[in-house]
Amino acid sequence: MFSESHPVFRSRIQFFYVVVMGVFLMLFFRYWYLQIVQGPSYFQAATENTLREINIPSRRGRIYSKEGTILADYKVAYDIMLDRSSFHPDRLISIAGFLGVSPEELQHRIRRYKRVPLYKPVPVLENLSFDEIVRFEARKKDYPEVFVELAPQRFYPFGKLFAHTIGYIGEPTVKEAQNLVTLQKVGKMGIEKTYDSILRGKDGTRRIVVDSSNHFIRTQLVQEPIHGKDLSVSLILLLQKLAMNSLGKYQGAVVVMSPRDGRIFAMVSTPAFDPNVLTFRFREKEWETLKTAPGNPMLNRAIQGAYPPGSTFKPLVALAGLNAGLSPRTRFTCTGGLEVGGRTFLCWKKEGHGSLSLTGAIAHSCNVYFYHVGLQIGIDKLLPVAREFGIGTKTGIDIPGERKGLLPSPEWKRNKTGRPWFPGDTLNTCIGQGYLLMTPLQAALLTASIANDGKLLTPHLINKTGEKWTRGKIDLPPGDFKAVKRGMRMMVTGGTGMALSGLGLPICGKTGTAQTVSGADRKALELSWFIGFAPVRNPEIAIAVIAEKGGHGTDTAVPIASKLFKFFIDNGEKFR
Repeated sequence: MFSESHPVFRSRIQFFYVVVMGVFLMLFFRYWYLQIVQGPSYFQAATENTLREINIPSRRGRIYSKEGTILADYKVAYDIMLDRSSFHPDRLISIAGFLGVSPEELQHRIRRYKRVPLYKPVPVLENLSFDEIVRFEARKKDYPEVFVELAPQRFYPFGKLFAHTIGYIGEPTVKEAQNLVTLQKVGKMGIEKTYDSILRGKDGTRRIVVDSSNHFIRTQLVQEPIHGKDLSVSLILLLQKLAMNSLGKYQGAVVVMSPRDGRIFAMVSTPAFDPNVLTFRFREKEWETLKTAPGNPMLNRAIQGAYPPGSTFKPLVALAGLNAGLSPRTRFTCTGGLEVGGRTFLCWKKEGHGSLSLTGAIAHSCNVYFYHVGLQIGIDKLLPVAREFGIGTKTGIDIPGERKGLLPSPEWKRNKTGRPWFPGDTLNTCIGQGYLLMTPLQAALLTASIANDGKLLTPHLINKTGEKWTRGKIDLPPGDFKAVKRGMRMMVTGGTGMALSGLGLPICGKTGTAQTVSGADRKALELSWFIGFAPVRNPEIAIAVIAEKGGHGTDTAVPIASKLFKFFIDNGEKFR
């Protein structure tokens, strides 16, 4: 072995020192180059590259009519998004000018998303035209804080026709947004609201790195969206069109439903509104205009309009009378009025109807007959039967906003007015006047419950059948329903609804005329009502029609119902 002083040993040690020092010097030089020479450029690149979270929107489920026509769809649209994490207030005026909005409006749009985490971009301009997209792309380097994002837009191809039933979507409230991860729009009305969790999918996310010129560099993470599910409703497109066109100039409502399973085939309320306007975020002016429009087009009169039902309530009063012990052959004489408590209660026929049985009283809509029924049974025996039919309670239809109407009682009147219940209150209730209020949907459900001999259904728009839609059975004898149906059939063959007799369809019906206020100009203040079902045996449709200021039931409501029954005759297969 060599000693430490041997020349060979010393040369190896020296070589090792040279190698180590060389490596050290190379590392030092490289570190100096990166930190001192290239450091500023790397720092600039690091600060200029931005991590941006891009929303991948899910597609909201389509809504189809009973026959398969699309009633709610989506179309390709683009929004301009603002990256607030890189936005400086000094740029507000410049960006607002580029977007074509005032600085105040842009500030308002930014502030409305103050509860959204800062790293999430928010929309500041929506539904861009092709020209707007081209203009933005040409100048996007000048505005790195904003970028274009794909945003499928909800679209209602039939506009006003299904506004109150299908509804619309819009931006969530603070409470609604608590359950959302992204800036999704949610159902605000109708089917869109009730079945929002089914129709609304789950947005995906793509995190990308962009440079200072807004150019894509690389993707960091991708989470695929989950699209919403489609729904089918029981509404029939052509029937819905017919119902709306038939109402024409009148404010009112039409409901056509199945007395077998509760499905709604048509539900129209006029006036209506275009739901496409309300799906946009930044349309405050249009929204304010709609809220103050004549006739309150946002009101769904079919479920929110509470009206005195007039003579359409008489079949229920007849059932209550039969339940209390009256007979279908019980006769009362009408001389044009009945004096009770020093006040004369009039019939619509001044000269009177003479002697009538129960079926004849229904057919000719004799007020005096039903005054006598009210005096015989009293309000205490009428109210339980009315409650069994669901009067004064919500029907449970699968869209929000339904009113329950009003079934007045002595207790209610005492609490509301501080006054006692008089016999005259009972008489007014028995002809569908006084404090009594019903929605057109409740009138349709009453009609369906008579048609099917007392099966109380839950009306619904979703196109499904089954026992879950049956609420219960009204405890009245089948013979009582038979007697009332006989009177409703006579109304069509020889009473106030004879205009329906020439259709060749066996129809049971009841006309109604309700007074909204008293006055000399009676027609201008009357509600024109009709309820009916067909065919008499194994009925398939039940109808309720109301036209505000439509005159007598025979003037407006019956002609509308005639068109609906004719549609059923020609298109019976669509209802099954």
